[in-house]
Amino acid sequence: MNAIAQTRRSGYSYQGQDAFVLEVLGGMRGGFFLDSGASDGFNGSNSLLLETGYGWNGICIEPNQAMFRALAARRRCLCLQCCLYDREGSVPFLESAGVFGGIVQEYDPGQLAYTEQMLAREGAPGAVLKPTHTLRAVLRQAGAPPVIDYWSLDTEGSELALLKSFPFDEYRFRVLTVEHNDTPARAAIHDYLVTRGYTMVRAMGIDDGYVCNSELGAPGWRSAAWRGPAWRGPGGGR
Repeated sequence: MNAIAQTRRSGYSYQGQDAFVLEVLGGMRGGFFLDSGASDGFNGSNSLLLETGYGWNGICIEPNQAMFRALAARRRCLCLQCCLYDREGSVPFLESAGVFGGIVQEYDPGQLAYTEQMLAREGAPGAVLKPTHTLRAVLRQAGAPPVIDYWSLDTEGSELALLKSFPFDEYRFRVLTVEHNDTPARAAIHDYLVTRGYTMVRAMGIDDGYVCNSELGAPGWRSAAWRGPAWRGPGGGR
């Protein structure tokens, strides 16, 4: 079994995102990741294998207080308890929803209704007010390099807002996996990333994988080992 095949079997990601990144980047060692919505840093983590198995460094960001404590205890990279958004300020956030917690106004309406019903059945508290910070501010404060090899974006509805506020004038990312939860935001995310020079190359459950167009001409990028079913847009299937 080759190294990439072994990664598919031993990775932590739920949908093989970590294997996808390593396949695209040729098993790169010593890279840099940004994991936004890092949860507890272990279960379903898209960046843990990169850190522990391939010597990557990076930033894990998680707004939920309980999950952040577990994250900070488990990971060696920089861990920040922070709610990312497209502006500095404060927003209502469903903290008690755990891994499904997010900024209230950024939820898909159907997902918000489901999440609120779930919390009501459990007698859990509603939204709490959380301070927000922009990616520009966080990346500057963390001393991130100008090229981020991999960005894992999973923030329960605010993905498009974060993409549109990403400081492309200071930073760029080579590979991205972004959660869409099969909501209408998927098409908007796709269309925006196309304008920014990214191509969607892999559908992975409720995540899509994108690669910067400047990477697509690199040796090995056409390898069938990582090319997967690409999304064809609304009505086009996968």
